[in-house]
Amino acid sequence: MVNSRQKILTPLNLDKCLSVGSIVEAMNECSFGARMLGEVTNKIYDWITKNQQPLAIYEVSSNSPLDELLTEMVRRKWLKKVLTIEDYAQKSTPEDNVVVIGAYSQRYENILYNKPKEAIYINQYGIANPHQINDGYFPNVVFADPRLILPLIFTSLEEKLIDKKTDILELIATIKKYGGLATEVSEGCETLLTMVKDPDCFVFLTISGAMTIAKMGLIFCDLIDKNMVQGLCSTGALMAHGLVESVGLNHFKYNPHDDDQTLAKLKLNRVTDTLEPESNLTDVTLMMNDILAKYEENHIISPTNFHNIIGEYLSKKYGEYRGILKSAYEQNVPVFVPAFYDSEIGNNMYIHNLIRKNQGQKTFTIDMESDIKLLLDIFEDSPKIGIFTIGGGVPRNFIQNVAPLKEHLREELNMDFALKKITYGCRICPDPMYYGHLSGCTYSEGMSWRKMNINGKFSEVHADATLILPLMVKYVIDCLKT
Repeated sequence: MVNSRQKILTPLNLDKCLSVGSIVEAMNECSFGARMLGEVTNKIYDWITKNQQPLAIYEVSSNSPLDELLTEMVRRKWLKKVLTIEDYAQKSTPEDNVVVIGAYSQRYENILYNKPKEAIYINQYGIANPHQINDGYFPNVVFADPRLILPLIFTSLEEKLIDKKTDILELIATIKKYGGLATEVSEGCETLLTMVKDPDCFVFLTISGAMTIAKMGLIFCDLIDKNMVQGLCSTGALMAHGLVESVGLNHFKYNPHDDDQTLAKLKLNRVTDTLEPESNLTDVTLMMNDILAKYEENHIISPTNFHNIIGEYLSKKYGEYRGILKSAYEQNVPVFVPAFYDSEIGNNMYIHNLIRKNQGQKTFTIDMESDIKLLLDIFEDSPKIGIFTIGGGVPRNFIQNVAPLKEHLREELNMDFALKKITYGCRICPDPMYYGHLSGCTYSEGMSWRKMNINGKFSEVHADATLILPLMVKYVIDCLKT
């Protein structure tokens, strides 16, 4: 049961975003890092319009592009001044608002956490006043590299304050000089554009993480509808939560006044800072039951076939809404879900089979091997393979694993497969390589497994994908128009 404190979130629609500022503004209605950026930008704008310009606390790198940007913000009176943390400790007053940029020493934590009137933290290290890092609630923080975030905030403030709009092509052309994440995004855009434009390349989109709950679903629809990707591999949970949008239901912003015990009583399932009402999943269950009750063609079915059936159902019954499976069905894009039962849809299938069994009816069997055969055929028939990865996990490796599988089939069964490796790769994921899991593993490491072409083009963007995906996809869409 949703109460009046919960705010409806809105899927980010790139068709309505004609400028960088409008993308950042739309992020307010999303989740995770995207919402952090949108809300922090609006907070700084609010301070400026109330003549409460903040101090910037920043360990100055003389004449760096970021230093020059902050100097320009001071000149425009969007910032009061830029101080080192030592100067702030000695010279400022408690009445000042501050923006703390980058890392800071533990010896200054007491000053930063207690002296400012209000503080914003922008860094890629997840450090801030502990009161601003609560489970599900992260006010006045953006946990990403300031070398990207500050140019985005600056560009958005230009639009809000002086009505100067910057399009995505202008932004990507200028941010590479900042280094760090800004450079990674610029290079990632070019890699993604190159693989999408290559007529010989079959592009797989692989997705993990709560990206549909984060309101990124329409961006995935764009990638499919505009023929930028030809295959999709996802977690089951992503497809299940995506179905909620596909039938016109909503996700909600988490209000920290409601603790998890209260949410459990209300049957409001929390995903970090976002709520999925159990009633949504009940509606998904009813839809699955309707689909399965009417489907008698073949009780041995692969995940790609099953998701195609769902897409057909959505296209016919919910044509007024956009949805990933609907787009995939209409564009003939196969949707692979290797961890099929790890989701609400998998739960629905298991329960539906129990009901059928109890009624003496034939049950459904999920045939994973058919999808592996389909993947082998795609790799064999496509001159080049590209992979655009959001996160990592099973979806990423299910596609990448085809290359070593073909190698084994050649060596152990003498099957006549070409030893084809992935030619293009672009990955958006914040995880570093030293955690030792697949989400953080580099494309270079993949080359040691003979998964990646050593002469291919690969880019890695280390950040929350909700911050980066809208920018990169908008860039490619606009490039393809020119």
